Amino acid sequence: MTLIKPSRRTFLQGTGAAALATGLGFTPLKARAGTTLRLAHQLGDSHPSYQAAEAFAKAVSDRTNGDLTINLFPNGQLGSPPDMVQQTQLGALDLVMFNPPNIVAQDPTASVIQIPYLFDGYDHAHKVLGETARPWLDEFFARNRLTWVANFEYGFRALSNSKRPVNTPDDVKGLKLRVPPEFSIKATFDALGAVTQTIPFNELYLALSSGTVDGQDNPVAVDYANKFYEVQSHIATTKHIYTSFMMVANPGIWDRLPDDLRTVISEEAIRAGKQAQADVESSEEAMLTEMEGLGVAITRPDPGPFRDMMKPAWDAMRERIGGDEWDRWMEYVEAARTA
Repeated sequence: MTLIKPSRRTFLQGTGAAALATGLGFTPLKARAGTTLRLAHQLGDSHPSYQAAEAFAKAVSDRTNGDLTINLFPNGQLGSPPDMVQQTQLGALDLVMFNPPNIVAQDPTASVIQIPYLFDGYDHAHKVLGETARPWLDEFFARNRLTWVANFEYGFRALSNSKRPVNTPDDVKGLKLRVPPEFSIKATFDALGAVTQTIPFNELYLALSSGTVDGQDNPVAVDYANKFYEVQSHIATTKHIYTSFMMVANPGIWDRLPDDLRTVISEEAIRAGKQAQADVESSEEAMLTEMEGLGVAITRPDPGPFRDMMKPAWDAMRERIGGDEWDRWMEYVEAARTA
């Protein structure tokens, strides 16, 4: 594995011409000794999926005796998740790890993955996204010029803020909350009476520390990895939305890899993704305990009253996604409960 940290500008200057040529079909990829693929994601080094990506890159190199190298671009070095997805669609990147609703502006149906209070727990979410809903996901990625490789982990979202403990929906009312550019999350907090503001993730710590917003929502592992506990005094494990994290590839590059290399990448990515899923779930309580020791008040609200407030969010999302897509998705969700 090789971990490199070039600037976004240097990367794009160096790959732009190659991406254009690849997109036009002038430069077919030939697997050979020294083949290098580029993988980007947004996570910091203490997140389990960051560590899983490193383990994946090392395993690929080991299994191919160094013939295939995965160069990692973590920490959002190459831009926001939508930026990195676009680079992958164009061929400037080979692989990217992201959450499909990051590209909801490109494809509104992506929001089905983040319907609030959709999943019963981690096992249920993994079964839907890894098994019952795979036909839907394959279609989604195909029409968005991507190829699914493996599921990793981001996690169930918690709500942090600097004002007060959150135990009931009333405690959320009036809080100024940062939301990402994802309709599902905004709709969730609108339904709870919060005041939402869209702020890029790389500006979030500053927005919290300066008081531009009172709080934000992210999985516990993200709060921990990005040290939001330094600027937030309360975390509530509301688990209002499960956020996925998937590795996908540029289809042209993926299809031109020899079968044996595709097999290695697929097997090692799936193995690393399962480890990330296990590590995120098992480490959440330890992370919460550590943050509590650093002065953060932790609350664990009953999800029932929050779920009861979601009808406006569900109605708005169903209208945007489309009734047929919504109903089809719900069949996959229910199938995972009974399988």
